[in-house]
Amino acid sequence: MTETQLQYYGTMEPIIPLVERLRQLQGQQVTIYVRNVMRPQMGTLEVTGMLHAVGIDYVEVHVMAAGGPMRPVFIPVMVIGAVITGGPLAVTPGPIPGVSPPMGGL
Repeated sequence: MTETQLQYYGTMEPIIPLVERLRQLQGQQVTIYVRNVMRPQMGTLEVTGMLHAVGIDYVEVHVMAAGGPMRPVFIPVMVIGAVITGGPLAVTPGPIPGVSPPMGGL
C-alpha cells in the first residue's frame, strides 16, 4: 500500500478480537451493558461485578448481591454492547428515541 492508502485505511496490524481483549480484563471489576436482543425496545441491562472467566462465546461475571452471596452471571458475547472497567458510567444509556413500550405493558 502507498503511504496515502495507509493514512486512509489505517495500519495493517491484526485487530485483537473482543474475546482476547476481555481475557486481558479477567480479575478486574467491570460493567457490562447487555443488549436486549429479543426486545430491543427494553434497552440495555447493566451488570457490574468481577470478570471471572471468558469462554469462546460467553463471559462469567461474579456479582455481589447486597447482604447476600456472590452470584455468577453468564453473558453471551453476542449480546455485549459495551464493557467498561470499574463501576457504571455516571450517565447510563437511555431508551431509543421514538421507541415506546408495547401497549398493555411489558
